[in-house]
Amino acid sequence: MIEIPKKILFDQNLITKFTELGYSHFEVPARENIQAYSSFGKGYNLDGIKEQIFHIHMCPKDNVMWKQIDFRDYLNKYQERAKDYEYLKLELASKYKNDRGAYVLGKTEFINETLKLIDKKQTYKKDV
Repeated sequence: MIEIPKKILFDQNLITKFTELGYSHFEVPARENIQAYSSFGKGYNLDGIKEQIFHIHMCPKDNVMWKQIDFRDYLNKYQERAKDYEYLKLELASKYKNDRGAYVLGKTEFINETLKLIDKKQTYKKDV
């Protein structure tokens, strides 16, 4: 995750610089409670054979995507939940080998459930 001001979120010069480094740019459209943001990927091939894969997401600090940092930290703290996520990702990767969109959508419910667990813990800490 890289914090970036809204005014340069989809700046063509920035996109060109990352393209020169071998990244593909994706403008992730706004949906539900998520504002649009930039995503860069490296390592994907059209034939489905993948190299090591890298993702960079860029958005302003007020974008809900920043909750992904909380999600990561929660999984680092709660190993059982992390294992559940690992199993889900392996299952989805096998099922949707060449369909990244379906793979990502398949993780949505788990991620949203985990974010609710995080919110409950944060609310509890504030109330105590």
